[in-house]
Amino acid sequence: MLACIESCVKEDKPVQLTLMAFPFKVPNPAKVGPRKLPDLAELTAILRFQRLNSRIKMFYQPDLQIHIIHDGSYICDIFGLSLIEVRQYESYFRSLIKVAGADEFVRTYDFVEIFDRRVVEIEQNLDYFWHKTWRWWHSKRGTEEWIKCFAKTVGMINLRELAIPHASRLTALASSGELPADYQEFEHRIHDAMLLYHLRDSLLHSFDPRPQCFANAIHVTTQERPNRLAIWLIERGRSQLPWHGVGITDQSGQPSVALAERVVGNVAFEPVFIEQEATPFLYLQTRLTS
Repeated sequence: MLACIESCVKEDKPVQLTLMAFPFKVPNPAKVGPRKLPDLAELTAILRFQRLNSRIKMFYQPDLQIHIIHDGSYICDIFGLSLIEVRQYESYFRSLIKVAGADEFVRTYDFVEIFDRRVVEIEQNLDYFWHKTWRWWHSKRGTEEWIKCFAKTVGMINLRELAIPHASRLTALASSGELPADYQEFEHRIHDAMLLYHLRDSLLHSFDPRPQCFANAIHVTTQERPNRLAIWLIERGRSQLPWHGVGITDQSGQPSVALAERVVGNVAFEPVFIEQEATPFLYLQTRLTS
């Protein structure tokens, strides 16, 4: 990381960060309600980038350059979403960057477009990575790692046909690593998604195009992991991801992110709409919750 910074400083250029994030609003109504486009949650993350950039400007004038790499097109089919929806999300996200005045230092890319540069290598090694995925499946099944993966997949997969209470119950049940017998067909979908996601994730890490495309950039993550630089998107110490929730403001006007199951239909929160949009852009807290 220091080498990347030193290279940028020597050339008097902005310090660069890449962030793989903002794929799509996860299609789980318990998390995001009916919303498919970015909302105040994503805008709050953009404003946090602005604050970070302003603080760095105080001692380094070239400041930051943040490269956001949307990975929605890479994983949307795994979780039952269309590429059209992903593109609409990306386009709306770019409009929020512009509205926030962050387009001078925040740039966006589609992951598949830059990943295609390594398509020949990927095709040559695809059988090997499929075998590796199946080995993972059989060796890890039933372990803590496998159960966490199962629960995470249920939290990402398309549950829009369900009402919020039903989706919330299903998400809670997934923490055990399996679902009741009457969800057997759905559980097969989860298993298929887990396998395909593991394959794609393995390919991503083995053929990551970022070192080539962004040679002097620090590659940050949204999750705390060993030897990785994590960045907080909402507030320090809080790992809630904007695309896993809805944007809210408390009674003092402070923006944040919450699960839809907490605010949708809650008399303490009032939905606020942007003109010509059918789903709320934010939920305004009007009274204290019990």
